[in-house]
Amino acid sequence: MEELDLKNAWQSYDKKLDQLLEVNFQQLKELKTLKAKSKISSFKRDHIFVMLAGVAWVCFLGFFLYFIRGNTYFSISVGLIFLFNVFAVALYLRHIIILSQINFTDSITETQRKLVQVYTSYVQVGRVLLLQTPFYCTWWYTEELVQNGGLAFWTIQFVIVALLTGLAVYMFRKLSLKNKSGNWVKRTDNFFGSEKLQNAIAFLDEIKEFKKEKDLYPNKI
Repeated sequence: MEELDLKNAWQSYDKKLDQLLEVNFQQLKELKTLKAKSKISSFKRDHIFVMLAGVAWVCFLGFFLYFIRGNTYFSISVGLIFLFNVFAVALYLRHIIILSQINFTDSITETQRKLVQVYTSYVQVGRVLLLQTPFYCTWWYTEELVQNGGLAFWTIQFVIVALLTGLAVYMFRKLSLKNKSGNWVKRTDNFFGSEKLQNAIAFLDEIKEFKKEKDLYPNKI
């Protein structure tokens, strides 16, 4: 009889422990999901603001391109800047759509996949935008300036354009996702707010790890 009572008591204890673990998991899931939602919402708000600013900038560039078409150098330089920014605005809109489609009732893996997709694309857009930098030094060239500019003037211009081009290429390579553990990438993420997506991914990771550990070793958590 004592053995049966002990067995029943042990089973009751296991059942209560499982219930406690499940409650802890649900509380952790709700807390981390709430934090992830907050980070994603904050990033999306910032993204919408930047996208609208980008739309305004593209419209401004388009206005100048339309009304100042006679200057070849201006048209080429501003036209390329215009294309760079149209590209960025289009992808920012895509990011917002993807983030708006996130449903936390879906699997954590699927939610993380979408967040990683947006983060990766966001970093690549920033890198590509860096390559427009040299064209901000050439838009004001004119036929008269090109024909009559002296050696000293063109030497200075060449040095400036070369330095900006080199800096743009250097930053393009430095901010590669291959260097995501580097200080440059971390500082850039912090400055532009993309660390919010990384935080959201990390919160979801904690839920996955807890659930995995709970399922595999329920009596050791």
